[in-house]
Amino acid sequence: MSSANEYRINAEDCLRMAKASEERDRPLWATMAQSWLRLAEQSDRVNLVPEDPTGDADQQTDGAPQATN
Repeated sequence: MSSANEYRINAEDCLRMAKASEERDRPLWATMAQSWLRLAEQSDRVNLVPEDPTGDADQQTDGAPQATN
């Protein structure tokens, strides 16, 4: 299971807790659920970026070749 899916499950758990908790605690659980969902969205965006879009694993991000030992 991907991290984003796990984060969404955590958000669902927080929403369940919000429904089951006292009214004074519900905003806290809702805020936590929102935070988990934002984290899931960020994780999805990060996973959309190819690890090596050029296919040249020997290049650093600035285009300079990496030193080999």
